[in-house]
Amino acid sequence: MRIIRLDLTALEKSGALTPAEAARLEALALPDKRGGLIINVLLIFGALAVAAAAIALVPNAGTGLALALAALAGAEGLRRLAPGDAFDVLSAGLALMGTLGLAGWVAWELGAAPSPTLPALLITGVLTAGAIWFRSAFLAALAVLALGAVFGTGTGYWHASYALFVEEPLVTIGVFGALAAAFYSARNRAGEAWQMLLTVAGRTAMVLVHFAFWVGSLWGDILGDSAWSANRYDDYTAYEAWQRTALTVPELPFSIGWAALALALALLTRRGSFLSASALVFLGIHGYTQYFETFGAEPVTLLVAGLTLVGLAVGLAGLFRKGQRGPSAARDTPSAV
Repeated sequence: MRIIRLDLTALEKSGALTPAEAARLEALALPDKRGGLIINVLLIFGALAVAAAAIALVPNAGTGLALALAALAGAEGLRRLAPGDAFDVLSAGLALMGTLGLAGWVAWELGAAPSPTLPALLITGVLTAGAIWFRSAFLAALAVLALGAVFGTGTGYWHASYALFVEEPLVTIGVFGALAAAFYSARNRAGEAWQMLLTVAGRTAMVLVHFAFWVGSLWGDILGDSAWSANRYDDYTAYEAWQRTALTVPELPFSIGWAALALALALLTRRGSFLSASALVFLGIHGYTQYFETFGAEPVTLLVAGLTLVGLAVGLAGLFRKGQRGPSAARDTPSAV
């Protein structure tokens, strides 16, 4: 759907539109939904305040589960019974609150499980079901990220710091590379209602593939290392003995493979598409990482890197301008890939 904005008063004064044409265009305009949006947002914040107060008054997992189920019921009721699309924003907000609340309840109840695999799989299932049922692209992205935890992939945050960890780079690349290919392939055959979900899921899977290559290019991969996550420091002697016999993939194959993948995606997918643009971004990250990993952050190194980046930017700018002027410019319009 294409949406354009026209200043009818200015166009009428300049003579570009006659009063009759301006009146006709004004009659065809979409209704102003800002008032409804404000009401929906206020209702969402009100629901969040009620949920926070209920949990504070009765702080246990059962309260969270009851609130999550109530939010899901409210989202489904609004989706089916509310007239038109007046409460679409509220319904989407309640769906997110309910699904995330249910996933949080699963994590709370199974937090003491001996292995994180079962909670991660259940949370992935909850988020996937929510994404499919409510047609939520945001939940689809979260479902793919939650699946990453099954293979030891995730993030961490503490004061002024944010961390990314990928404990099984090779497995992560294989699993999420296959998932990304499957999602993109299915998108080409799916109905319009499912295309956005599959696109977002495929893009998220590809980001995890890039992240896995990034970690692997720095530290390589010890296959099966994630199995020692909980007790590697409790029995470090046994862990070291296992490491000496474990199958190890060095950094170089990841570095070469990542560069090859990024170049292939940048050159073979449509210019301006997500796959092409993200490949160029990660190719730059790869070059930056390997450069400073090899030469360090010395003054001369910084000078050479800065001049190289400026030269590369000027060259790419000229190349893109030339491409836009060439006969193939019409074929290089951005796509949703």
